[in-house]
Amino acid sequence: MTEFQILVVAAAFIVAGIAKGAIGIGLPPIAVGIMTLAVPLDDALAIMAIPTLTTNVWQAIYGRGLLRLFRRFWTLALTATIALVVVAATLGKLGSAQASAWLGVMLVVYSTIALLAWRPRVSRQTERWMNPLMGIASGAVAGITGIAAVPFLPYMQSLDINKDDLVQALGILFIFLIGALTFALFRQGAFDTANTIGGLAAIVPTSIGVWLGQKSRDALSPEMFRRVFLIGLLGLGLHMARGLL
Repeated sequence: MTEFQILVVAAAFIVAGIAKGAIGIGLPPIAVGIMTLAVPLDDALAIMAIPTLTTNVWQAIYGRGLLRLFRRFWTLALTATIALVVVAATLGKLGSAQASAWLGVMLVVYSTIALLAWRPRVSRQTERWMNPLMGIASGAVAGITGIAAVPFLPYMQSLDINKDDLVQALGILFIFLIGALTFALFRQGAFDTANTIGGLAAIVPTSIGVWLGQKSRDALSPEMFRRVFLIGLLGLGLHMARGLL
């Protein structure tokens, strides 16, 4: 990597870590979106895998609901994993210019939904059959773009679930999603020495960003942070989506 690329990658994980610490979500789409300004998408996805897995393992085990939440969401985790691997293996588009453009579209959709604060409500009874359907849809999107944010995150936020359980459930599910993505990228030969080392090194700026985000959350309004990051993500998505024109 060049010095410029290293600086962009470090900045991407600090900014994404701040979002993670301040509002609890957004690490993969923000980190990958910013990194693609300086490195190819396949490298950005490979670098993103290790720090994202690390933060989500901690998020998954920090709490008392690990087994209970896994039993609740195992069908979503399983179907998302299978769909991601199958779509990625069938299309082989992860890291391509077309995938980068579709990632931009997904970032636009995700940030727009979040900015509008649209929150459908899904009952526990409906959740039983919606979980596997949302898993298939989210895994398929991730198998094309490399990021599982739509419809996964809006769906999870629509459930009858308290804040602490939601944070822990997201950690559990992202372990499966990022694990499947890592496997798919490995099959495509996306990992090399440089981006593997980059992924390990990115744990440091990610941790710094999360710490800064947590401190900022205590000092200022989380809603203000959320809007700033989402507006930035919307602009980034529009820039990336121009590749489809």
